[in-house]
Amino acid sequence: MPTKYVEVRGCAVYYYYAGRTTLPEVVPDLSRGHKFIMLHGAGSNGHAWHHQLDQLGRAHSPIAIDLPAHGRSSGVEGLKTVEEYSDFVAAFLDALGISSAVIAGRSMGGAIAMDLALRYPKRVAAIVPVVTAAKFNIPVARIEALRGVAMGRAPQAFVTDGYSPATIKDRFEVVREGWMEQIQTDPRVRYTDMVACAGCDLRERIAQIDKPALILAGADDPITPPADAELIHSRIRGSKLRVVPNAAHHLPNEQPAEANAAIEGFLSEL
Repeated sequence: MPTKYVEVRGCAVYYYYAGRTTLPEVVPDLSRGHKFIMLHGAGSNGHAWHHQLDQLGRAHSPIAIDLPAHGRSSGVEGLKTVEEYSDFVAAFLDALGISSAVIAGRSMGGAIAMDLALRYPKRVAAIVPVVTAAKFNIPVARIEALRGVAMGRAPQAFVTDGYSPATIKDRFEVVREGWMEQIQTDPRVRYTDMVACAGCDLRERIAQIDKPALILAGADDPITPPADAELIHSRIRGSKLRVVPNAAHHLPNEQPAEANAAIEGFLSEL
């Protein structure tokens, strides 16, 4: 899939897109269907959306960003809060001349999408929060473990707790792919992302979101369980909720056909 860099607030931002390639300084053609911006989760990168880029790029104009210090974007430190990431995404839209777009986000990216809808409503046509929460339940022990990795006191952990039992049993290559995405970003950034997520609480404000919303959850997700998605669904008027079986916190990679069909159906109704 084509990729490109753009400078945003002094950061060289790497992003993936669909369609024809263009010269380095030329913004890609974003005229097909809906402009669809995809935001990754904590410590991840834009390539985690590759199944969606391939499928949605046939009729729409999807873009997946490596947020600052993630993947191939420049920087050595992640941003400190979800709000700072939202401000940065708004600046990214400015850099590409995008006035408004559908914003999808996985986990931390989903919180960013909701915050954008609240604080930058004119820039957001609709949102697709995926495996996310209005208030993340992150155990202190998990944050401390990531801090230990960030400080070089412990090795980086490669675990399966974000995957459905069905994925672990029948499609372990999806787990291995997730581990490979994990090592593209410095563990220190993964730690600060988790701190940013822990400090985010949108529960009282998301009822103010007046944009179309499709909420996707994995039925087997222990990190942001379906109850988190149901709370978001109950507070955003007119939102749609889809709980996907045999999927957990890596839903778009575990069940890409289900995720893509739900998103394409949602986009067709906008």
